[in-house]
Amino acid sequence: MPLNANLFIKKRSGTTALKQPKELGYYSKTADNQFLVQDDSNLCYYYFPDSCLERNIDLTGGIKKFRDSMADSNVDHSTLHGLLSTIQKYEERKEKKIKADIITFRGVMRKLISCALENPKYNKVSLYVVSFNEQLIIKDATKVGQPSTGTDSIDYRNYYSGYKFETLTTLSKSFSETPRQVLESRPKKIVSNGEQFVTVVRTGIGKCKLILGAEVDCVFDFKEVGSDNLKHYAELKCSKAVNTVADARTFELKLFKTWVQCFLVGINRIIYGFRDENCILKSVEEFSTQEIPVLLKNNPRLTNACLDAIKWYGAFTEWLLDTIPRESNTKITAYTLEFEHNHLKLSEIEPSHPEYDGIVNGEVVLSETFKQWRTNLQTKDSNS
Repeated sequence: MPLNANLFIKKRSGTTALKQPKELGYYSKTADNQFLVQDDSNLCYYYFPDSCLERNIDLTGGIKKFRDSMADSNVDHSTLHGLLSTIQKYEERKEKKIKADIITFRGVMRKLISCALENPKYNKVSLYVVSFNEQLIIKDATKVGQPSTGTDSIDYRNYYSGYKFETLTTLSKSFSETPRQVLESRPKKIVSNGEQFVTVVRTGIGKCKLILGAEVDCVFDFKEVGSDNLKHYAELKCSKAVNTVADARTFELKLFKTWVQCFLVGINRIIYGFRDENCILKSVEEFSTQEIPVLLKNNPRLTNACLDAIKWYGAFTEWLLDTIPRESNTKITAYTLEFEHNHLKLSEIEPSHPEYDGIVNGEVVLSETFKQWRTNLQTKDSNS
Protein backbone atom coordinates (compact mmCIF):
# COMPACT_ATOMS: atom_id res chain seq x y z
CA MET A 1 0.00 0.00 0.00
CA PRO A 2 1.50 3.42 -0.96
CA LEU A 3 2.67 5.62 1.88
CA ASN A 4 0.70 8.78 2.69
CA ALA A 5 1.31 11.10 5.64
CA ASN A 6 0.52 14.62 6.85
CA LEU A 7 2.36 17.15 9.00
CA PHE A 8 0.32 20.01 10.41
CA ILE A 9 2.03 23.40 10.46
CA LYS A 10 1.30 23.92 14.17
CA LYS A 11 3.82 21.18 14.97
CA ARG A 12 7.02 22.32 16.65
CA SER A 13 10.14 20.49 17.78
CA GLY A 14 11.70 20.79 21.21
CA THR A 15 15.17 20.94 19.71
CA THR A 16 16.79 24.17 18.57
CA ALA A 17 20.30 22.71 18.33
CA LEU A 18 21.86 23.81 15.04
CA LYS A 19 25.09 22.49 13.57
CA GLN A 20 27.65 25.03 12.43
CA PRO A 21 27.43 25.18 8.61
CA LYS A 22 30.59 24.20 6.73
CA GLU A 23 31.39 24.67 3.05
CA LEU A 24 32.23 21.35 1.37
CA GLY A 25 32.52 22.53 -2.22
CA TYR A 26 31.08 24.83 -4.87
CA TYR A 27 30.33 25.12 -8.55
CA SER A 28 29.65 27.71 -11.24
CA LYS A 29 26.56 27.45 -13.46
CA THR A 30 26.97 28.96 -16.92
CA ALA A 31 24.31 30.85 -18.88
CA ASP A 32 23.72 27.73 -21.00
CA ASN A 33 23.13 25.57 -17.90
CA GLN A 34 26.51 23.85 -17.70
CA PHE A 35 27.94 23.01 -14.26
CA LEU A 36 31.62 23.62 -13.52
CA VAL A 37 32.50 21.79 -10.29
CA GLN A 38 35.07 23.38 -7.97
CA ASP A 39 35.19 26.35 -10.34
CA ASP A 40 34.70 29.87 -8.95
CA SER A 41 34.65 31.71 -12.30
CA ASN A 42 31.15 33.05 -11.54
CA LEU A 43 31.97 34.25 -8.05
CA CYS A 44 31.57 38.03 -7.75
CA TYR A 45 33.25 40.54 -5.43
CA TYR A 46 31.44 43.36 -3.65
CA TYR A 47 32.66 46.89 -4.33
CA PHE A 48 30.41 49.91 -3.91
CA PRO A 49 31.83 52.95 -2.10
CA ASP A 50 29.33 55.47 -0.64
CA SER A 51 30.39 58.06 -3.22
CA CYS A 52 28.58 56.01 -5.90
CA LEU A 53 25.25 56.99 -4.34
CA GLU A 54 25.82 60.58 -5.44
CA ARG A 55 25.27 59.47 -9.04
CA ASN A 56 21.52 58.87 -8.43
CA ILE A 57 21.62 55.59 -10.32
CA ASP A 58 18.37 54.43 -11.92
CA LEU A 59 17.73 50.81 -10.98
CA THR A 60 15.51 50.35 -14.05
CA GLY A 61 18.25 51.43 -16.44
CA GLY A 62 18.71 48.86 -19.22
CA ILE A 63 15.53 46.96 -18.33
CA LYS A 64 14.62 46.36 -21.97
CA LYS A 65 17.96 44.60 -22.55
CA PHE A 66 17.63 42.37 -19.48
CA ARG A 67 18.77 38.80 -20.17
CA ASP A 68 16.30 36.95 -17.97
CA SER A 69 17.15 33.26 -18.01
CA MET A 70 14.32 32.58 -15.55
CA ALA A 71 11.81 33.44 -18.28
CA ASP A 72 12.80 30.30 -20.21
CA SER A 73 10.30 27.65 -19.12
CA ASN A 74 12.14 25.03 -21.21
CA VAL A 75 15.07 25.05 -18.76
CA ASP A 76 14.87 23.18 -15.46
CA HIS A 77 16.05 25.98 -13.16
CA SER A 78 15.69 23.75 -10.10
CA THR A 79 17.87 20.88 -11.38
CA LEU A 80 20.01 19.18 -8.73
CA HIS A 81 22.63 17.90 -11.17
CA GLY A 82 25.23 20.55 -10.33
CA LEU A 83 24.77 19.97 -6.61
CA LEU A 84 24.99 16.18 -7.01
CA SER A 85 28.11 16.48 -9.20
CA THR A 86 29.78 18.54 -6.45
CA ILE A 87 28.85 15.95 -3.84
CA GLN A 88 30.23 13.21 -6.08
CA LYS A 89 33.51 15.11 -6.49
CA TYR A 90 33.75 15.41 -2.69
CA GLU A 91 33.05 11.69 -2.24
CA GLU A 92 35.65 10.76 -4.85
CA ARG A 93 38.21 12.80 -2.95
CA LYS A 94 37.26 11.26 0.41
CA GLU A 95 36.64 7.79 -1.10
CA LYS A 96 33.40 7.38 0.85
CA LYS A 97 29.75 8.46 0.85
CA ILE A 98 29.01 11.79 2.46
CA LYS A 99 27.17 11.62 5.80
CA ALA A 100 23.80 13.25 5.21
CA ASP A 101 20.11 12.56 5.75
CA ILE A 102 18.67 15.23 3.43
CA ILE A 103 20.12 16.78 0.26
CA THR A 104 18.43 19.80 -1.35
CA PHE A 105 18.74 23.51 -2.12
CA ARG A 106 18.48 26.24 0.46
CA GLY A 107 15.54 27.72 -1.50
CA VAL A 108 13.54 24.51 -1.07
CA MET A 109 14.14 24.48 2.68
CA ARG A 110 13.25 28.19 2.87
CA LYS A 111 9.92 27.43 1.18
CA LEU A 112 9.23 24.62 3.63
CA ILE A 113 9.98 26.86 6.60
CA SER A 114 8.00 29.80 5.21
CA CYS A 115 4.84 27.78 4.50
CA ALA A 116 4.26 27.37 8.24
CA LEU A 117 4.94 31.02 9.12
CA GLU A 118 3.63 33.13 6.24
CA ASN A 119 0.66 33.37 3.92
CA PRO A 120 0.92 30.10 1.94
CA LYS A 121 -0.18 31.71 -1.32
CA TYR A 122 3.26 33.34 -1.49
CA ASN A 123 5.09 30.07 -0.79
CA LYS A 124 3.85 27.41 -3.17
CA VAL A 125 5.22 24.05 -2.01
CA SER A 126 5.30 21.41 -4.74
CA LEU A 127 8.24 19.07 -4.30
CA TYR A 128 9.60 15.67 -5.26
CA VAL A 129 11.25 13.64 -2.50
CA VAL A 130 13.39 10.68 -3.52
CA SER A 131 14.63 8.03 -1.09
CA PHE A 132 17.94 6.72 -2.43
CA ASN A 133 20.93 5.04 -0.81
CA GLU A 134 19.82 5.92 2.77
CA GLN A 135 19.34 9.59 1.91
CA LEU A 136 16.39 11.83 1.00
CA ILE A 137 16.89 14.13 -1.98
CA ILE A 138 14.33 16.93 -2.36
CA LYS A 139 13.70 18.83 -5.60
CA ASP A 140 11.36 21.69 -6.44
CA ALA A 141 8.67 20.51 -8.87
CA THR A 142 7.33 24.02 -9.56
CA LYS A 143 7.62 25.35 -13.10
CA VAL A 144 9.63 28.57 -12.79
CA GLY A 145 9.16 30.42 -16.14
CA GLN A 146 8.74 34.13 -15.31
CA PRO A 147 5.51 35.49 -16.85
CA SER A 148 5.97 38.46 -19.15
CA THR A 149 4.26 41.36 -17.39
CA GLY A 150 5.84 44.14 -19.44
CA THR A 151 8.87 46.23 -18.55
CA ASP A 152 6.70 49.10 -17.29
CA SER A 153 4.79 47.13 -14.67
CA ILE A 154 5.72 47.83 -11.03
CA ASP A 155 6.27 44.15 -10.20
CA TYR A 156 8.63 43.65 -13.12
CA ARG A 157 10.55 46.86 -12.34
CA ASN A 158 11.03 45.72 -8.75
CA TYR A 159 12.05 42.23 -9.92
CA TYR A 160 14.61 43.73 -12.29
CA SER A 161 15.93 46.27 -9.78
CA GLY A 162 17.26 43.46 -7.56
CA TYR A 163 19.42 42.07 -10.35
CA LYS A 164 20.44 45.59 -11.38
CA PHE A 165 21.59 46.28 -7.82
CA GLU A 166 23.74 43.13 -7.87
CA THR A 167 25.30 44.19 -11.19
CA LEU A 168 26.01 47.70 -9.86
CA THR A 169 27.66 46.58 -6.66
CA THR A 170 29.78 43.62 -7.74
CA LEU A 171 32.82 42.87 -9.88
CA SER A 172 33.75 39.67 -11.68
CA LYS A 173 37.26 39.96 -10.23
CA SER A 174 38.64 41.53 -7.07
CA PHE A 175 38.96 45.34 -6.99
CA SER A 176 42.75 45.21 -7.39
CA GLU A 177 42.36 43.17 -10.61
CA THR A 178 39.64 45.35 -12.14
CA PRO A 179 40.47 48.12 -14.65
CA ARG A 180 39.08 51.58 -13.88
CA GLN A 181 37.05 51.56 -17.10
CA VAL A 182 35.17 48.44 -15.93
CA LEU A 183 34.46 50.06 -12.56
CA GLU A 184 33.00 53.20 -14.07
CA SER A 185 30.91 51.44 -16.71
CA ARG A 186 28.92 49.23 -14.33
CA PRO A 187 25.71 51.37 -14.51
CA LYS A 188 25.61 50.65 -18.28
CA LYS A 189 26.38 46.95 -18.06
CA ILE A 190 23.66 44.65 -19.46
CA VAL A 191 22.00 42.78 -16.61
CA SER A 192 21.80 38.98 -16.74
CA ASN A 193 20.76 36.34 -14.19
CA GLY A 194 21.88 33.26 -16.10
CA GLU A 195 25.25 32.72 -14.46
CA GLN A 196 25.48 31.60 -10.83
CA PHE A 197 28.01 30.63 -8.20
CA VAL A 198 26.68 27.98 -5.80
CA THR A 199 28.17 26.92 -2.49
CA VAL A 200 27.53 23.41 -1.13
CA VAL A 201 27.20 23.39 2.63
CA ARG A 202 26.97 20.69 5.32
CA THR A 203 24.72 21.72 8.19
CA GLY A 204 22.05 20.23 10.44
CA ILE A 205 19.43 20.57 13.12
CA GLY A 206 18.97 18.15 15.99
CA LYS A 207 19.95 14.69 14.74
CA CYS A 208 19.32 15.53 11.09
CA LYS A 209 22.34 16.14 8.84
CA LEU A 210 21.70 18.21 5.71
CA ILE A 211 23.60 19.13 2.56
CA LEU A 212 22.30 22.39 1.09
CA GLY A 213 23.23 24.10 -2.14
CA ALA A 214 22.88 27.90 -2.10
CA GLU A 215 23.53 30.58 -4.70
CA VAL A 216 26.06 33.12 -3.44
CA ASP A 217 25.70 36.75 -4.52
CA CYS A 218 29.24 37.84 -3.74
CA VAL A 219 32.36 37.81 -1.60
CA PHE A 220 32.32 40.84 0.69
CA ASP A 221 36.05 41.17 1.29
CA PHE A 222 38.32 38.42 -0.02
CA LYS A 223 38.31 34.71 -0.84
CA GLU A 224 40.61 32.27 0.93
CA VAL A 225 42.08 29.68 -1.43
CA GLY A 226 41.39 26.09 -0.36
CA SER A 227 39.37 27.17 2.67
CA ASP A 228 35.79 27.44 3.91
CA ASN A 229 34.64 30.86 2.67
CA LEU A 230 31.17 31.08 4.25
CA LYS A 231 32.35 33.87 6.54
CA HIS A 232 33.36 35.94 3.50
CA TYR A 233 30.10 35.64 1.52
CA ALA A 234 27.32 38.24 1.47
CA GLU A 235 23.66 38.27 0.44
CA LEU A 236 22.52 41.22 -1.71
CA LYS A 237 18.94 42.51 -1.63
CA CYS A 238 17.06 45.54 -2.89
CA SER A 239 13.95 47.07 -1.34
CA LYS A 240 11.74 50.12 -1.27
CA ALA A 241 13.06 52.90 0.99
CA VAL A 242 11.65 52.96 4.53
CA ASN A 243 9.84 56.26 5.17
CA THR A 244 6.86 55.33 7.36
CA VAL A 245 5.98 52.91 10.16
CA ALA A 246 4.08 50.80 7.61
CA ASP A 247 7.19 50.73 5.40
CA ALA A 248 9.25 49.63 8.40
CA ARG A 249 6.90 46.75 9.19
CA THR A 250 6.94 45.61 5.56
CA PHE A 251 10.73 45.76 5.45
CA GLU A 252 11.06 43.84 8.73
CA LEU A 253 9.08 40.98 7.19
CA LYS A 254 11.47 40.99 4.22
CA LEU A 255 14.40 41.03 6.63
CA PHE A 256 13.01 37.98 8.41
CA LYS A 257 12.74 36.08 5.10
CA THR A 258 16.31 37.05 4.27
CA TRP A 259 17.43 35.89 7.72
CA VAL A 260 15.91 32.46 7.00
CA GLN A 261 17.88 32.28 3.75
CA CYS A 262 21.15 33.21 5.38
CA PHE A 263 21.02 31.32 8.68
CA LEU A 264 20.32 28.06 6.83
CA VAL A 265 23.77 28.04 5.22
CA GLY A 266 25.79 30.28 7.55
CA ILE A 267 26.04 33.50 5.49
CA ASN A 268 26.70 36.20 8.07
CA ARG A 269 26.38 39.45 6.10
CA ILE A 270 23.35 40.96 4.31
CA ILE A 271 23.57 44.15 2.23
CA TYR A 272 20.38 46.00 1.29
CA GLY A 273 20.03 48.68 -1.35
CA PHE A 274 17.07 51.04 -0.88
CA ARG A 275 15.31 52.65 -3.85
CA ASP A 276 12.87 55.56 -3.92
CA GLU A 277 9.51 55.63 -5.71
CA ASN A 278 11.30 56.40 -8.98
CA CYS A 279 13.65 53.39 -8.57
CA ILE A 280 16.65 55.62 -7.86
CA LEU A 281 19.18 53.99 -5.52
CA LYS A 282 19.26 56.21 -2.40
CA SER A 283 21.12 54.27 0.28
CA VAL A 284 22.89 51.00 1.11
CA GLU A 285 22.85 49.37 4.53
CA GLU A 286 24.59 46.33 5.97
CA PHE A 287 23.05 43.86 8.44
CA SER A 288 24.54 41.03 10.46
CA THR A 289 22.53 37.80 10.20
CA GLN A 290 23.09 37.08 13.91
CA GLU A 291 21.70 40.46 14.94
CA ILE A 292 18.44 40.26 12.98
CA PRO A 293 16.45 38.29 15.63
CA VAL A 294 17.20 41.14 18.05
CA LEU A 295 16.19 43.80 15.49
CA LEU A 296 12.83 42.08 15.01
CA LYS A 297 11.97 41.97 18.72
CA ASN A 298 10.06 45.27 18.51
CA ASN A 299 7.72 43.98 15.81
CA PRO A 300 4.79 42.23 17.56
CA ARG A 301 4.26 39.97 14.56
CA LEU A 302 7.90 38.85 14.44
CA THR A 303 9.01 38.90 18.08
CA ASN A 304 9.56 35.15 18.23
CA ALA A 305 9.55 34.42 14.49
CA CYS A 306 13.20 33.34 14.27
CA LEU A 307 12.94 30.86 17.15
CA ASP A 308 9.62 29.63 15.78
CA ALA A 309 11.23 29.05 12.37
CA ILE A 310 13.96 26.93 13.93
CA LYS A 311 11.44 24.84 15.89
CA TRP A 312 9.38 24.19 12.75
CA TYR A 313 12.58 23.39 10.80
CA GLY A 314 13.37 20.77 13.45
CA ALA A 315 9.83 19.39 13.45
CA PHE A 316 9.74 19.04 9.67
CA THR A 317 13.09 17.28 9.37
CA GLU A 318 12.27 14.90 12.25
CA TRP A 319 8.91 14.04 10.65
CA LEU A 320 10.36 13.43 7.21
CA LEU A 321 13.11 11.14 8.51
CA ASP A 322 10.68 9.23 10.73
CA THR A 323 8.09 8.84 7.95
CA ILE A 324 10.04 7.80 4.86
CA PRO A 325 11.83 4.41 4.88
CA ARG A 326 15.47 4.74 3.83
CA GLU A 327 16.82 1.53 2.38
CA SER A 328 20.56 0.94 2.30
CA ASN A 329 20.57 -0.23 -1.33
CA THR A 330 20.23 1.93 -4.43
CA LYS A 331 16.53 1.29 -4.99
CA ILE A 332 14.63 4.54 -5.62
CA THR A 333 11.31 5.35 -3.99
CA ALA A 334 9.66 8.66 -4.90
CA TYR A 335 7.10 10.93 -3.22
CA THR A 336 5.35 14.23 -3.76
CA LEU A 337 5.31 16.78 -0.94
CA GLU A 338 2.77 19.58 -1.18
CA PHE A 339 1.20 22.18 1.07
CA GLU A 340 -2.57 21.88 1.46
CA HIS A 341 -4.65 24.16 3.70
CA ASN A 342 -2.88 23.78 7.08
CA HIS A 343 -0.58 20.81 6.50
CA LEU A 344 2.14 19.29 4.36
CA LYS A 345 0.95 16.22 2.48
CA LEU A 346 3.43 13.45 1.59
CA SER A 347 2.26 10.90 -1.03
CA GLU A 348 4.17 8.01 -2.54
CA ILE A 349 4.39 8.16 -6.34
CA GLU A 350 3.05 4.95 -7.87
CA PRO A 351 4.15 3.47 -11.24
CA SER A 352 0.90 4.68 -12.83
CA HIS A 353 1.79 8.33 -12.07
CA PRO A 354 2.75 10.23 -15.27
CA GLU A 355 5.96 11.52 -13.64
CA TYR A 356 7.02 8.16 -12.18
CA ASP A 357 9.34 6.97 -14.93
CA GLY A 358 11.17 10.28 -15.24
CA ILE A 359 11.71 10.55 -11.48
CA VAL A 360 12.59 6.93 -10.69
CA ASN A 361 14.25 5.74 -13.90
CA GLY A 362 15.11 9.03 -15.58
CA GLU A 363 17.02 12.15 -14.58
CA VAL A 364 14.27 14.43 -13.29
CA VAL A 365 15.80 14.28 -9.80
CA LEU A 366 18.97 12.15 -9.84
CA SER A 367 21.46 12.22 -12.70
CA GLU A 368 22.50 8.89 -14.21
CA THR A 369 26.11 9.75 -13.41
CA PHE A 370 25.32 10.16 -9.70
CA LYS A 371 23.21 6.99 -9.55
CA GLN A 372 26.01 5.00 -11.18
CA TRP A 373 28.63 6.53 -8.88
CA ARG A 374 26.69 5.55 -5.77
CA THR A 375 26.06 2.03 -7.13
CA ASN A 376 29.78 1.58 -7.80
CA LEU A 377 30.67 3.02 -4.40
CA GLN A 378 28.32 0.63 -2.62
CA THR A 379 29.70 -2.33 -4.56
CA LYS A 380 33.23 -1.27 -3.64
CA ASP A 381 32.28 -0.95 0.06
CA SER A 382 30.59 -4.35 0.14
CA ASN A 383 33.66 -6.00 -1.39
CA SER A 384 36.14 -4.39 0.93
